Amino acid sequence: MLKISEMAKLANTTRRTLIFYDEEKIFQPKERSAAGYRYYDYDQLYDLLFILGLTKLGISLKKVKQLQTTKDTEVVDELLNVQENISGKIDELSKIRTVVAQKLNQETDDKLDLYQPIMIQRPCVEFWCSKASVSCTEEEVAELFSDFYQQLDSLALMDGSQSGFLTDLPDSQAELYPDAGFRVIKESTTNNSGKAMPRIEKPAGKYAVIKVESTTSGICKGLEKLHDFCRKNNYQITADLWQMNSGDDVLAEHGGT
Repeated sequence: MLKISEMAKLANTTRRTLIFYDEEKIFQPKERSAAGYRYYDYDQLYDLLFILGLTKLGISLKKVKQLQTTKDTEVVDELLNVQENISGKIDELSKIRTVVAQKLNQETDDKLDLYQPIMIQRPCVEFWCSKASVSCTEEEVAELFSDFYQQLDSLALMDGSQSGFLTDLPDSQAELYPDAGFRVIKESTTNNSGKAMPRIEKPAGKYAVIKVESTTSGICKGLEKLHDFCRKNNYQITADLWQMNSGDDVLAEHGGT
């Protein structure tokens, strides 16, 4: 059996909370000694965590108590309502996280100096993407852009989410860049065009980042510096080169460890 302080610690709550739950007959100890000490069973932990989870979602203790005393069918209906609330809160928190991440990234990126590589922790971001290029001819590049952006509605085109390219470039080899295959990408925030678009995820993690001028020569110059930076610091980088638009410049980013 667990003492009240031990149960509170396991559930990451307080002794006072358990006393209150007991007095309100929401969650009571399995046994009580003659001296009034409360003792709990390990199996009760699951019920306690469920109650604490409901309260964190904004469900009142009165409603929690009702859930414990209603018939099975009514419990299912109530839990379905809770599930809807959970989904709504997840969506809301996801949007807030996206906005905060964008703001933090922008503030960090604005402070970067041209051609000065650094390591930055990046959050997970999902992008819409075009099909992969093959020949990299002017005609193919123009077709990729046209097909991709015609699938986005006007709001998606106007928002300030990240956009750029995902290029297949192992080891930041600048000499391979002009002919490397790539995809056009745009952060998947808003798009109500109704057209199904493929998506790709940029994983969370550390990225070797360099700000460069938005020209082929400027990008190749930055890739050489990024390659030297990673080799000097023994960073292992992925083949994915994320080229993100940043005003008049470009951020070249390789995931690395």
